[in-house]
Amino acid sequence: MDALAASTQFERAGIRRAISALLASAEVIPLDAHILRLAAHAEGDYELSGQDSIVLASVLSHLEAARPGESCFLNRNARDFDDPNIRGTLEDLGCKFFARFGLALEYILTRIQ
Repeated sequence: MDALAASTQFERAGIRRAISALLASAEVIPLDAHILRLAAHAEGDYELSGQDSIVLASVLSHLEAARPGESCFLNRNARDFDDPNIRGTLEDLGCKFFARFGLALEYILTRIQ
Protein backbone atom coordinates (compact mmCIF):
# COMPACT_ATOMS: atom_id res chain seq x y z
CA MET A 1 0.00 0.00 0.00
CA ASP A 2 1.46 3.33 -0.98
CA ALA A 3 1.60 6.35 1.34
CA LEU A 4 -1.38 8.10 -0.26
CA ALA A 5 -3.63 5.05 0.06
CA ALA A 6 -2.53 4.53 3.67
CA SER A 7 -3.20 8.19 4.47
CA THR A 8 -6.65 8.00 2.86
CA GLN A 9 -7.48 4.82 4.79
CA PHE A 10 -6.27 6.41 8.05
CA GLU A 11 -8.41 9.51 7.48
CA ARG A 12 -11.51 7.47 6.62
CA ALA A 13 -11.07 5.42 9.79
CA GLY A 14 -10.78 8.65 11.79
CA ILE A 15 -13.96 10.03 10.26
CA ARG A 16 -15.80 6.77 11.03
CA ARG A 17 -14.60 6.94 14.66
CA ALA A 18 -15.67 10.57 14.97
CA ILE A 19 -19.12 9.82 13.54
CA SER A 20 -19.54 6.83 15.85
CA ALA A 21 -18.57 8.91 18.88
CA LEU A 22 -20.92 11.70 17.84
CA LEU A 23 -23.83 9.31 17.32
CA ALA A 24 -23.17 7.68 20.69
CA SER A 25 -23.34 11.00 22.54
CA ALA A 26 -25.66 13.17 20.45
CA GLU A 27 -29.32 13.17 19.68
CA VAL A 28 -29.95 13.64 15.99
CA ILE A 29 -32.97 15.84 15.34
CA PRO A 30 -34.81 14.54 12.28
CA LEU A 31 -35.73 16.91 9.51
CA ASP A 32 -39.42 16.22 8.98
CA ALA A 33 -42.53 18.00 7.71
CA HIS A 34 -43.26 19.47 11.15
CA ILE A 35 -39.85 21.16 11.30
CA LEU A 36 -40.17 22.42 7.73
CA ARG A 37 -43.55 24.00 8.61
CA LEU A 38 -42.01 25.62 11.69
CA ALA A 39 -39.11 26.82 9.55
CA ALA A 40 -41.48 28.54 7.14
CA HIS A 41 -42.93 30.49 10.08
CA ALA A 42 -39.50 31.21 11.60
CA GLU A 43 -38.26 32.55 8.27
CA GLY A 44 -40.96 35.23 8.32
CA ASP A 45 -41.16 35.78 12.07
CA TYR A 46 -37.42 36.30 12.55
CA GLU A 47 -36.41 37.37 9.02
CA LEU A 48 -34.01 34.42 8.67
CA SER A 49 -32.70 32.71 5.56
CA GLY A 50 -34.24 29.38 4.66
CA GLN A 51 -31.25 27.49 6.03
CA ASP A 52 -31.13 29.44 9.29
CA SER A 53 -34.87 29.06 9.78
CA ILE A 54 -34.51 25.27 9.49
CA VAL A 55 -31.74 25.31 12.10
CA LEU A 56 -33.82 27.41 14.49
CA ALA A 57 -36.98 25.38 13.88
CA SER A 58 -35.06 22.18 14.62
CA VAL A 59 -33.74 23.59 17.89
CA LEU A 60 -37.14 24.96 18.95
CA SER A 61 -38.93 21.72 18.05
CA HIS A 62 -36.43 19.71 20.08
CA LEU A 63 -36.70 22.05 23.06
CA GLU A 64 -40.50 21.90 23.00
CA ALA A 65 -40.49 18.09 22.83
CA ALA A 66 -37.68 17.40 25.33
CA ARG A 67 -38.34 20.27 27.78
CA PRO A 68 -34.85 20.17 29.31
CA GLY A 69 -34.38 22.20 32.47
CA GLU A 70 -31.43 24.04 30.99
CA SER A 71 -29.86 23.95 27.58
CA CYS A 72 -27.60 25.89 25.23
CA PHE A 73 -27.75 26.71 21.55
CA LEU A 74 -24.27 27.36 20.16
CA ASN A 75 -23.97 28.90 16.72
CA ARG A 76 -21.24 31.20 15.44
CA ASN A 77 -23.79 33.03 13.28
CA ALA A 78 -24.43 35.86 15.74
CA ARG A 79 -25.50 38.15 12.92
CA ASP A 80 -28.72 36.16 12.45
CA PHE A 81 -29.29 34.29 15.72
CA ASP A 82 -28.19 36.85 18.31
CA ASP A 83 -31.51 38.66 18.02
CA PRO A 84 -33.58 39.75 21.05
CA ASN A 85 -36.69 37.99 19.72
CA ILE A 86 -34.84 34.74 19.08
CA ARG A 87 -33.08 34.95 22.46
CA GLY A 88 -36.45 35.52 24.15
CA THR A 89 -38.02 32.53 22.42
CA LEU A 90 -35.08 30.33 23.37
CA GLU A 91 -35.03 31.59 26.96
CA ASP A 92 -38.77 30.87 27.30
CA LEU A 93 -37.79 27.25 26.65
CA GLY A 94 -34.87 27.32 29.13
CA CYS A 95 -32.21 27.71 26.46
CA LYS A 96 -29.37 30.21 26.28
CA PHE A 97 -27.83 31.30 23.00
CA PHE A 98 -24.05 31.57 22.62
CA ALA A 99 -22.18 32.72 19.54
CA ARG A 100 -18.78 31.95 21.08
CA PHE A 101 -17.77 28.49 22.22
CA GLY A 102 -15.64 29.81 25.09
CA LEU A 103 -18.60 31.62 26.66
CA ALA A 104 -20.79 28.54 26.31
CA LEU A 105 -18.13 26.33 27.86
CA GLU A 106 -17.74 28.73 30.77
CA TYR A 107 -21.53 28.74 31.29
CA ILE A 108 -21.69 24.93 31.18
CA LEU A 109 -18.74 24.47 33.54
CA THR A 110 -20.34 26.73 36.15
CA ARG A 111 -23.42 24.49 36.02
CA ILE A 112 -21.63 21.15 36.53
CA GLN A 113 -19.24 22.12 39.32
